Amino acid sequence: MRDPDDTQAVDELRSGLRALVDDVEPRGDTLPRLLAARQRRSRRPSRRPLIAAGGVAVAASAVFLVALAVVPGTSPRQAEPVSIAPNSYVAAPEPGTLASFDVLTGKQHEVLADVGGPVQGGLAADGDRVYATVPAAGGSDIVVLGPDRIIRPVAHRTGTDTALAAGGGRLAYAEGDDVVVDGTGGPQRIGLPAGEQALDLAVDREGRLAVLTSRSEIHVVAPGATELGAPMPTPPAGACAPQAVAWSDSDVAVLTPAECGNPPAERMRISTLDRDSGAAVGGGVPFDTGGALAAEQVQLSVDRVGRYLVSVADGRQWLVDGADVRPVAPACADAGCVPATFWG
Repeated sequence: MRDPDDTQAVDELRSGLRALVDDVEPRGDTLPRLLAARQRRSRRPSRRPLIAAGGVAVAASAVFLVALAVVPGTSPRQAEPVSIAPNSYVAAPEPGTLASFDVLTGKQHEVLADVGGPVQGGLAADGDRVYATVPAAGGSDIVVLGPDRIIRPVAHRTGTDTALAAGGGRLAYAEGDDVVVDGTGGPQRIGLPAGEQALDLAVDREGRLAVLTSRSEIHVVAPGATELGAPMPTPPAGACAPQAVAWSDSDVAVLTPAECGNPPAERMRISTLDRDSGAAVGGGVPFDTGGALAAEQVQLSVDRVGRYLVSVADGRQWLVDGADVRPVAPACADAGCVPATFWG
């Protein structure tokens, strides 16, 4: 970059020469005098370094003051919103407490809320809403943990049923001889055949309901319907009784023993069935569970990327991702566990 003093000297030289334009025969010492004047000015001590140093000092002081203003603890911090990662699931690590966990590492993300009593049965989730059943006078209450982290009661059950599911903005739960679906303008009751109970429920994102009954039959109920309808076609010969159901896109995912018999098998698999025909879409990979599973104690849920979480009331859990099956660390003590669920 050109020195500013050089630029100024050139400008002054040009101005001086213009003043002599009318002088056809300028004095012989005109140019030397102009250059000598420039040299004298260049010998004067410059104040620019001092000014620059002063500017640096002022800037440093300003930075120091700003640093003091943002020292941690000197100003209030805003709470960060809860982030629901694809690997996140919800469990009850202690009676009455809901918390989120990482399904791969087993690490607890955060405590979400206290639901006011020990959770009965499994949890259900619809996006960032989590539903749980807690004891109440005359039966039990179903409460929801919303995005604002406030617990609100949404339904009351007078019996001992615990089957619960949510999806597509709807809540479904078993109550006596009925399955109740709420969230579309008022509760709708779907009657069960005499003597049957709902062991498990699942609701897809469109509001379609899957009901697993105590006769090991699966019924698919269209949104808004008030009748259970016929069960899905009988599974092929040799297929074992379903233990839990969930929706995998438009197919019904079913948790079944890999081998039928008595005593119950300790190997399970997750199969997918066409919702209309009941035909097998995928057979699933068998995996060891270390003990038999009862339909009332196990829950099957699916996350946004199509992985399954199999969670048992005694704390055993597995993540099933295609052909890869891995155990998941328990999120609670054996005495107070309830089946966990994916959310988000």
